[in-house]
Amino acid sequence: MMKKICLFIALLLLASTQAVAKNISYNVFLIPSGEVDQTVKTISQQLKGEQLHSLYSQHYLPHITLYLTEYPKDNLAAIKSKVAQLASQLKPFDITLGSIKQTKGNWLMLNVKNNQPLQHLADLVTVELAPLRATDPKLPSWVLDYPEKLASFKRYGSPNVFTNFDPHITLLPRSDAESLNRFMQKYGNQFKPVTVQVKGIGIAETNANGQAKHELAEYFFAK
Repeated sequence: MMKKICLFIALLLLASTQAVAKNISYNVFLIPSGEVDQTVKTISQQLKGEQLHSLYSQHYLPHITLYLTEYPKDNLAAIKSKVAQLASQLKPFDITLGSIKQTKGNWLMLNVKNNQPLQHLADLVTVELAPLRATDPKLPSWVLDYPEKLASFKRYGSPNVFTNFDPHITLLPRSDAESLNRFMQKYGNQFKPVTVQVKGIGIAETNANGQAKHELAEYFFAK
């Protein structure tokens, strides 16, 4: 009897694991020129001086998200095909890393100034990939505080699309407020904008916080 109970519990756990794993989170993001990596590296070194360990120092990719959502696990090939087709039709364009921002929740962001080519690309990616997304993505708890973003999430599986698109690079997740304040006073508030070129689009599988360490694919724009 005990063996049957154990077997039943094991089957339930397996089924639960499979249910959780049926969707995979993919981030479709910009591939910029090398100045972005160098800029984030410099900020990472400054953060280390305040005992703050950046995502970059933990080997996460610095990225500017175009569209991040969950997909059925078998949809990666279709995602790659759509992104490759889009990239082949576009040319490089410039973006500006505008400022460093400490959020109310004590995350640290490197904000990217939005412009027409960037917004257009994010819109295109969303329109092309939204039909492939999972219909039951997990809702980030913070979205509940933003009704307009909640509506976007319900429609597109992402809170940050179209008029809610907010380009940035996440430097730190929620961190110690006092350490962040010191960093902002010493370095963050003195950040000077950096203009870089966007060369293509990448795809990566992400963790629960939308971070990734390895690219799955990259597609460069036409010259």
